[in-house]
This record gives sequence, C-alpha cells and structure tokens, in this order.
Amino acid sequence: MMIENPPAEVSGDVLMLGTSPYPVYLLKGEGAGVLVEGTIGAMGPMVAEQLEKFGVPLGYVRRVLVTHAHPDHVMALPMFRNLFPGAIFTASELAAKTLQVEKAVGFFAKIDGMLTESLLKSGVIGERHRPTASVGATIPIDETVVEGDTIETAGLSLKVMATPGHSDCSTSFFEPGRRILVSADVTPYYISAHDYWWPNYFTGYAAYVASMERMAALDAEVVCLGHTATIRGADEAKGFFQRAMAATEAYHGRIVSEAKAGRPAADIANGLADEVFEKLPPLLPLDFFQKNCGLLVKQSLKHAGVATS
Repeated sequence: MMIENPPAEVSGDVLMLGTSPYPVYLLKGEGAGVLVEGTIGAMGPMVAEQLEKFGVPLGYVRRVLVTHAHPDHVMALPMFRNLFPGAIFTASELAAKTLQVEKAVGFFAKIDGMLTESLLKSGVIGERHRPTASVGATIPIDETVVEGDTIETAGLSLKVMATPGHSDCSTSFFEPGRRILVSADVTPYYISAHDYWWPNYFTGYAAYVASMERMAALDAEVVCLGHTATIRGADEAKGFFQRAMAATEAYHGRIVSEAKAGRPAADIANGLADEVFEKLPPLLPLDFFQKNCGLLVKQSLKHAGVATS
C-alpha cells in the first residue's frame, strides 16, 4: 500500500506526519519516540499540531534523525529544538559539517523562505505554520554517526547506512526487528498523479543505483520515503524498488542517448526541467529544476563517458 496523505498511522510503530511532499516520521519505541527528517520550516508548527492530534506529548520525542543536509530536510530543526528540548539531534559527520557552514545555511534559509511563501499562497499551509523559530548562522547537531553504527534508543535498534548518490551525506536507517526502513531520498521523487519518476542522483549515478539496490535487498515491511509517500507491505516495497530502479535506468539511458545523438547538455537539462516542472505544484521556480536537471545530465554523461557539448 502506498500512503500519500499524512497525517496517517502507517503501522503500530510508525506515524507519517507533515505533508506528502515533505513528510516527517515518528518511530514509536518503548516510552519514547524517534522523529526522522528535518524537513522544511513550515512543517515544524504542523508537526506540533499533528502530534497533539494523535495524543503524543512533545516530551515523547527523545531523538531527531537527519537523513541529509539539503534545505528541504533540515529547516524545521530550529523549531524542533524548541519543541523537543531534551532530544538528541543526530546526523552523518558530513551532514553535520555542512550545517556548520554559514553560507550553506544562509542559502537553505533563502530556499525555505520561498517554499513557505509558495505553500501559503497555494493554501497547503496557513499563516499559523509560518516558521517562527530563529534560524541561526549554523544548525547544530549533537551526535554524528557513520556507516555501520547502530542507534539504540527506546527499544529501537536503528542500523546506520551510508546511502550516497543523491548527496554525499545521505544516510538511511533500518530497524531490522520491525523491518522499518527510512530511505534518504534513495529512490526517485515519485509523482503518482502522473506515474512519473524524477531521479535525483545529484552526486553520482552509480552510487545512487547501488544505494537503491542495497535498500531493496533489506526486505523492509515499511519504507519511509523522503518525499511523497510511505510504502507498507513487503511485496509492495519490493515492487516499488523494482519500478524505481527501472525508471532510474531509463532516465539515465534517455540522457545518454540524446547526448550521443548530438543534443547539447544544456538543452537536455532544460527539457527535463520543463517536464518535471509541469507535473509539480508551483513551489519553486523553473530555474531550480533546470540547475538540478543539469546535475543529472552531468552525472549521467560522466558515468557513460560521454563528452558534453
């Protein structure tokens, strides 16, 4: 089953909060919980409302996990600090270092402001969801983890897995006893209304595919995606990963084929950007997608050994 409309109880162990494009997950342990994803600023107030709706006291959240340091995955952290003052904030070493770079955090805040205004304009959020927590020059992380670590908390045993390809700092978490997988944008952004897949291998095609294959082999029962949905059911998860990998290979092949046919890299990127921009709500400007699709073209051609033009 694909669950796309939070807030929702995915299973007895998992709540999906936030919104479909920007989900946040509560993993329920023994007397305490783990919140996963730092999301966008506007989700801070929304998550507080949703936890109250589910009868979950704020003190229940004892740890916050960050999957990677991109603006749509970290900008609610300042408010989460206020909401969950006793919680430990955890991320990969590279993500933590990125969040100590003032220039990066300043850029993230600019993107977050654009998203807030777009969401307000579209009616997805209300004025009460406008971020109120001050974002400092940096975003502190309390604890860093690396590949092979295990986070033991509240009866949960979360295996830490480096899953690069989308970003170099991407980290996924797997709870084998409950078969819960939190995948850090390991799969393409899936737009179910159009059955459209937008792969996001911004830092490496081969690494992205390898990370996806690794996640698929875990045989998870619940897969908490970085965007748009949660997958429940082992067979459904297996099928989702198969489709995601096929879509990624096809997307890559299309880029390489067009480049070999003589189409300039910039034209390929702009065409791909137009395609995904038309299928998504108007939250970010076209040039945002042009730049990101430019990265995809670059990574595909680099992997295929095709010279750019």
